[in-house]
Amino acid sequence: MLAALLLVAATQTLAADGSMAGNWALKIVSPQGTRLPKMSLVQEGNRLSGTYQGMRGDAPIAGTISGNEFDLTVKIETKDASLVVEYKGVVAGDALTGKVIMGRLGEAAFTGTRAR
Repeated sequence: MLAALLLVAATQTLAADGSMAGNWALKIVSPQGTRLPKMSLVQEGNRLSGTYQGMRGDAPIAGTISGNEFDLTVKIETKDASLVVEYKGVVAGDALTGKVIMGRLGEAAFTGTRAR
């Protein structure tokens, strides 16, 4: 009985703390149009790192997670300019929701789905 209770408690703890490791397909709907970037994340404790794949190519991504809330930052470099993009949101299993802050391009809502 005690083992079953410990297993349930451990499962609930894992469910309460988000896991973002894996490959994600994002959807951003903004005044500039719909964008469908992807990201591949590695999670070590509360630190996140990986690769962001957008319309301007690949870029490193880094951030943190606390419980189910996350913050990610991508610095996109082009030959003409650079843009810092911030994702702030919540992970719930294989789904992400939140807002993306795109510097001078404004903010937009985004959703994401983990590839399985």
